[in-house]
Amino acid sequence: MPHYWGMIKEADVGTLRTAVQVLTTFEGRYKQQVTAWQTMQRTLASSSWHGQASDATTTALQNRTNQLLLVDQFIEDLRRMLTDGIDSVLLLQARQQTLITRATGNCLEIVAADVNATPVVRVLPPDQHSRNDPEWRKEVEAARDRLVTDIDALCTSARGDDDRLARALAAFDYIAKQDGDYYPEKVAEITKAVAELDRMPGGGVGSGGGNPESNRAWWDSLPEATRQQLIQDRPGWIGSLDGVPAEVRDQANRAWLPQLREEMARELTGPPSQNITQANLDGLDALQKQIDTPGVPPQLLLSVDDPRSVSHVPGAVLAYGNPDTATHIAAYVPPNPAVGTLPADAAAARNLAVAAGKADPTKPTASIVFTNLGPAGDPYQTPTASLSPLRDGGQTIHGTYNGLRASHRDGNATLSEVAAPADGSGFAVASTPLADTGKPGWSFTPDSIVARTPGGPDDPSSRHTAANAIVGRR
Repeated sequence: MPHYWGMIKEADVGTLRTAVQVLTTFEGRYKQQVTAWQTMQRTLASSSWHGQASDATTTALQNRTNQLLLVDQFIEDLRRMLTDGIDSVLLLQARQQTLITRATGNCLEIVAADVNATPVVRVLPPDQHSRNDPEWRKEVEAARDRLVTDIDALCTSARGDDDRLARALAAFDYIAKQDGDYYPEKVAEITKAVAELDRMPGGGVGSGGGNPESNRAWWDSLPEATRQQLIQDRPGWIGSLDGVPAEVRDQANRAWLPQLREEMARELTGPPSQNITQANLDGLDALQKQIDTPGVPPQLLLSVDDPRSVSHVPGAVLAYGNPDTATHIAAYVPPNPAVGTLPADAAAARNLAVAAGKADPTKPTASIVFTNLGPAGDPYQTPTASLSPLRDGGQTIHGTYNGLRASHRDGNATLSEVAAPADGSGFAVASTPLADTGKPGWSFTPDSIVARTPGGPDDPSSRHTAANAIVGRR
């Protein structure tokens, strides 16, 4: 029986990717037919034809439409599951290549005679200098033991991915043999398997461990082709990973935003959902319009909430300039953001980045802004939830800061938050070294405040004061 080490090494996802591409084309054409059937339903409902024959026709059309929608879901889930297979193999191969590279750097070699053989870690002959070093053998043997453990862990992961996908695909195969008898309870069993995969980190393909530092290390370890495949397959997941470079998150989130909007619009036409409303779609439309508006410095979409998976009012984080390469990073927290204030809040943050850049043209500057995609209110912060002199950032704002700390090119940057203090006295600017945001229990303190202004970044005089404080001129 083939060993997972050899199977990972020999795996070629090209054929599977071709199958997904064909299935995607078929899925698109099938959705067009479903739409045409739904249009026929609406046309009949709006006609003047009434009576028993009309009622029977309406019932028959509805039953057929339900079946078509279930098959549509079946096709979509099958495509997603095959995509899971591609991504799993690519990530396993990236991990395998990292182990091979590590072996070479430690005077080791991973040997497997063929695809069926168990890999063996062999110590290579030392050079002349190492041959005379009594500690060399101990160090190499310790490195070999760690490598063997990590090879076993890789193969265990591969076995787990293989088993999960095999079970899910077997369920698909069972349904496919039932003579097209697609009833909700049957398809529900299949979609449940897909949902279980999606609830796993990265939809079942795994990442570096979840914290920003491990996410960054994991992303850096991937080949560029694998990175681009993941952005294409799982833009919403990649865009949400704190620690992944800002420009990568922007690329992923720009791809994810229209997909999210399309999914929610489709679900909005189905059974009522507490987490999906027209207001949610309006928020996504406002965000799409904002990121499509060109300007200087260019804007990056660092994150966007999926209204279906958050308990608070959904929001998004925009950046002006690249915070990963900036020496001065300004974070603007609007006091009462809403969908209607999104353009003004974004403009204020952009103007803040420009003003800070003019205050110190010798160093790169960027700004970020926490926006609201729903009704007026604070999606991220509450006025009195902590001892912080500014609005308590909560998990989202602090998570963003932690992500920037991990993704920054060298960590040599100052973070300044511009926000309304809890006491409502105008605005304040609090500054700290970006590296300090990683300290346990970190938060802005009264000593962090370096300037106070009567207004926010939309007021020219206050913006000038804030810009000077951001670049260290008080």
